[in-house]
Amino acid sequence: MLRVDTAGVQAMADCWGASVSELTGLVAPAGLGLSCQGSAAAVNAAHVDVAAFTAKLAARVSGRATAVVQADMRYVANEVVSAAEVAAVAQPVTRV
Repeated sequence: MLRVDTAGVQAMADCWGASVSELTGLVAPAGLGLSCQGSAAAVNAAHVDVAAFTAKLAARVSGRATAVVQADMRYVANEVVSAAEVAAVAQPVTRV
């Protein structure tokens, strides 16, 4: 028998959604560093690369969170149908 904590699945998807919000809210620091630090062009290029990676990661996490929510909804719907089918053919059992 498979038991799924649907509230836990929803909570996990919510956490992923929060992670996406954090990832998309990242901003590169402004201003120039000290002369002993790397050139501004190199640092800016690195920030561009990190921003592109972060955007792709956020999109993937968001997609996975959406897929998990949809799968959970299908699971719950299937359980409702299964319970109705069992109830239609099973005799109620009462014990005293």
